[in-house]
Parts: sequence; C-alpha cells; structure tokens
Amino acid sequence: MLDKLLEFDAFLFDLDGTLINTEPLHHAAWEQTVELHGFKLDWSFEEYLSHALLSRPHLFKTIYQKCPGLEQRTSDGEELRRQKIAVYERLLVSSPPQWMPGARPFLELLKAHKKEMVMVTNSPKKHVDQYTHCSFGNYFNNIFTIEDFEHPKPHPAGYLKALNAVKKPTGSCLVFEDSLKGIQSANSAGVKALLVASNMYKKSASIPDSIPSIDSFSQLLKSLA
Repeated sequence: MLDKLLEFDAFLFDLDGTLINTEPLHHAAWEQTVELHGFKLDWSFEEYLSHALLSRPHLFKTIYQKCPGLEQRTSDGEELRRQKIAVYERLLVSSPPQWMPGARPFLELLKAHKKEMVMVTNSPKKHVDQYTHCSFGNYFNNIFTIEDFEHPKPHPAGYLKALNAVKKPTGSCLVFEDSLKGIQSANSAGVKALLVASNMYKKSASIPDSIPSIDSFSQLLKSLA
C-alpha cells in the first residue's frame, strides 16, 4: 500500500492522536478529574491509551476498577466525562497541542500533489476551532466534527459523510487513524485505513498484526523519499 500511496485520490484523517498530540492532555485531564473526587489514577500513558482508544464504556469501567469507591460517589460515567472535558478545555488553553511527528510535512506533500483531504473527528467543533495555530484550512477541503454525524466512531457515520463529500470511489480513498475503533469505523464505511501508532501502543492495546500500520508520518515520509 505504501509504495502506491500517492495513487489514492482522497485522504481522510482522524485528528486527536493522529494529526495533533492531544492524548497527553486527555490523559492528564482524566487524572485531574479523578483527583477532584479524592482518588488517584495510577496508570502510565501507554496504559491509558490502551483503554481510552477502545471505547467510552470500556474506559469508564477501567477507571472505576482502578478507583474503588469512585463509582459509589459518582456512578454516571458520562457526568464524569463532562467534568473531564471542562478540565481538558482548560489544559487546551495552557498547553495547546502540537502536530504529531511528520504530520504537517505529510499534509504539505499531499497538498503539493493536489490531493483532496478531509478530517473526520469525534471531537466537538469548538475544540477544533481552537487549534488556530495549526491552520487546518490550508489543507482540508472539509472538516467533519461530532456535531456533523449522528453516531461517533466506531460507527461508520463520520466516514460515510466524508465519502459523500469527496464523491470519489471508496477504493481511491485512504484513511489515517490512531485507534482500533477508528480503523473499524473506516473499514465499516468500506475504506482502506492505515493505523498510525507506535509498537508500544499496538502491543499494549492488543492491536492485531493484520492491521496495516506505520509508526509515524515521519516514517511514512522516509518511505516515500
């Protein structure tokens, strides 16, 4: 697939953890939210990723298991998540996320080849709009946030919306994702996908070897040089 990468006509991208490095902020936000309730989350960043990138219910279950007594204090996982979002939004102001390694040069390469690019993210529009330092408008023909489709990933709704926008055969489109649920979302929409993730993450999250992957966009650029 990599040797024929530039034969694809359209490229669809996840945002968080794929293009920009927001996952450490999410990690910190969960830890700080739990601390507000008097508990401590004792997990490494890799362990956090292995749970957070699977599904929301799985993440809630893991947090409650790691913090015995927290569920008795606040049993609504979605309410806990809303508190976490408030913490996360404060962190976005104090520590704006930067590009993942090689991501921006790769977008520049695709732009130079006049490729169509679309973003599909479970993040809300107000978060994406805050990343003005990334100048997404220089690269993406369309940006679809969680408000634009009915069901979040791993449901294919977001990528189906993107495919409708690009109006190109699914075989000529390629998705880049950093999570198994994102890959499932793309594949369910009938699109080929590449996982962008380190070997450490793939091992901790038990990612099947059968899923095509790259370590980073920097690695991808080297393979295209």
